[in-house]
Amino acid sequence: MTHLRSPLPLGPMEPSLGAMLADRARRWPDRTAYQERGAAGAFVPLAWPDLHDRIRRAGSWLLSAGVGKGDRVATLSRNSADMLVWELAIMSCGALSVPIFARYGPDQIAYLLEHSGARMLLVGDELQLERAREARAPRLLDALVLSGPAAGANAGGTGALTFDEVLAHPVDPAFDEAVRGLGPQEPCLVMYTSGTTGQPKGVVLVHGNILSQQKALEALWRIAPGDVFLSYLPWHHSFGGLFERFTALAQGATLSLDDSEGRDIPRLVANWREIMPTHFFSVPKVYQALVTECRLNPEVEGTVFHPGLKFVFTAAAPLPKDCSDYFARKGIPVLEGWGLTETSPCVTLTSPDGVRVPGIVGMPLPGVEVRIAEEREIHVRGPNVMRGYFHDPERTARVLGEDGWLRTGDLGEVTEGGLRIICRLDGVFKLSNGEKVPSAQVEAALTATSRFIEQAVVLGAGHDYVGALVFPNVRNLTAWAREHGLADLPLADLLAEPAVASLFATEVDERNATLEPGYLRVRAFSVVPHELSIEAGELTPSLKVVRSRVAELQRPLVEAIYAEDGDPDLQCRVVRLARPAVVPDRLPEPARD
Repeated sequence: MTHLRSPLPLGPMEPSLGAMLADRARRWPDRTAYQERGAAGAFVPLAWPDLHDRIRRAGSWLLSAGVGKGDRVATLSRNSADMLVWELAIMSCGALSVPIFARYGPDQIAYLLEHSGARMLLVGDELQLERAREARAPRLLDALVLSGPAAGANAGGTGALTFDEVLAHPVDPAFDEAVRGLGPQEPCLVMYTSGTTGQPKGVVLVHGNILSQQKALEALWRIAPGDVFLSYLPWHHSFGGLFERFTALAQGATLSLDDSEGRDIPRLVANWREIMPTHFFSVPKVYQALVTECRLNPEVEGTVFHPGLKFVFTAAAPLPKDCSDYFARKGIPVLEGWGLTETSPCVTLTSPDGVRVPGIVGMPLPGVEVRIAEEREIHVRGPNVMRGYFHDPERTARVLGEDGWLRTGDLGEVTEGGLRIICRLDGVFKLSNGEKVPSAQVEAALTATSRFIEQAVVLGAGHDYVGALVFPNVRNLTAWAREHGLADLPLADLLAEPAVASLFATEVDERNATLEPGYLRVRAFSVVPHELSIEAGELTPSLKVVRSRVAELQRPLVEAIYAEDGDPDLQCRVVRLARPAVVPDRLPEPARD
């Protein structure tokens, strides 16, 4: 079996996002659409009629400023009510929203503004305003709009205006006419994928791409008006900006902004305690941190696993099994999905009623088809597939066939339980004997059940064996060190202790035992004394590991893993495990269905 299709029909959907928002405002006049902490520290609710009024006012201002169908308008901001209104207004009036990651530097901001040809930019705080000025953004734009803390900053003669001034614009009937004139095939978003290689690609999505996801979720999930999402995922990225945000808006849940940004776990727990979410969407790294807090503190555990929590959703990387099992023991389903920005974003989902199997990402959404093509590459076709890459017809033609099938670049296989993800096509490398190593599979094995290995990057292209750079779970390692009389040592010194080297050797050895064939097993590794970061370029904004960047930054260690001689200070940081004296002959290719 190499083909999957949902047996459920997709059904009719609204013609545009603007039409969907108008319908929800009429349907739920007394419900809270969104809430965030105000200046006084309490969560301030925004009811559906008020949200829709702001969208209409901002959209009317955009039209009065000359923004028309097909124009691009950018946002450089952390998640906020202003950003929400601004983006929804842009898309509702026929323009294309271009969200830019709030932590990007001036060079990346300049590239995205120039590549997208954005006419206007909303900036959310003073740091982003400074970076936009360094990127010489005001010179490129018709208007610079300041929001939140940036609104109080000196505009510096740029002619910038505040978002409050935008919202003061009266509602123009032309806005409602613009909404009525949009159909599902009109483009509404250029979402740049951060990627792990090269410059970001601008994925062009249409209204029907996003709305088809929501129509499919109506048939699969039971999210009700009155449910509550606690949301930290950044909206410049498809997981948060498309999947989570529009699920809440379309299905009627209250979208509650978590200002921890997934980095400040005590703040996340405090927000959780106040909001008591019914659903939570996150990446594995944050779930691991939450579970660690729950294990250390029964009060936190009682807060997180409150009676109203219905399910949690994970994506972007495999969730370690011990973390998933923890939720299972608490009776909370862990749902998983797979997709790309190019599929807006979801292709498959696991069932709320099923048993989670690591590596299995479920069945296609209604209306979506999946097939396994040559080299086990996953192809996708359906109403969720992008229009193409912005101003890049050659790259579009390479991945999107005339028959509508998108070449995803992910490798997978069809199983009885649904689609299983193996690896990225560009994450496969060959050993010296020609054996192919799917790096993601090995990395997932190393991290899946380990309390001490937070992340791993496997290596070995052209070498005789697989090596790895291992990044520790600093919190768990520090707790272990206290228990073993190694407290208060700096991380680098702690990792130099023989007992710690032995601990990680055992961790890697135990996980090696789960890897078959044997050539996939790690034979030498080094534990790197820091955590990966976005700022260093080691992680994308969606927290995917940029292997090439990690290998570049750790080049001396990589060389030491394979040299077995040389700088003794580096060699002492390499742990070598037993390995065959002779590289095995090439094994036959696995059978295909």
